[in-house]
Amino acid sequence: MAKPIRLRIGRGPLLALLVTVATAEIVWTIFLGMRLPRRYVADHWDLAWVGIDVAEIVMMLLMAWAAWRRRALFIMFAAISATLFLVDAWFDFTTARRGDIWQSGLVAVGWEVPFAFVLYWIAGRAIRRLWGVAIPEVERDRTAVRKIVLPQHPRDAVQE
Repeated sequence: MAKPIRLRIGRGPLLALLVTVATAEIVWTIFLGMRLPRRYVADHWDLAWVGIDVAEIVMMLLMAWAAWRRRALFIMFAAISATLFLVDAWFDFTTARRGDIWQSGLVAVGWEVPFAFVLYWIAGRAIRRLWGVAIPEVERDRTAVRKIVLPQHPRDAVQE
């Protein structure tokens, strides 16, 4: 069987990439903030709203499948679901008409945001549980965590 190809990137290049992209995003956001019109009519408004709900449904079903099959992908699906619920709450609230803002705020505060945090909490518990199974007690120190998750240098990466 062929050995899988692994992408190994050192901490320095990864940090440089992340800071560069964040800086570009800051510039882009400032530009958009100055250029976007205050009012805009969207032709596919219904598709956008139904689309985010469909994405939430798909992620929840994938999360259920991963939980049923006891797959670590459960963690990723839970985090994505939580993020989608937060995005849904943000857009519900920020795009609501004046008369609908209380309803949007109530749904966001009463359902979407708390449920997102529950999903993040569940994902965190799953990570800790997986960590307890995957790494023997002896190796659970900060050095081992740093080298496994984010190596200082490509030569420090754990070889398999």
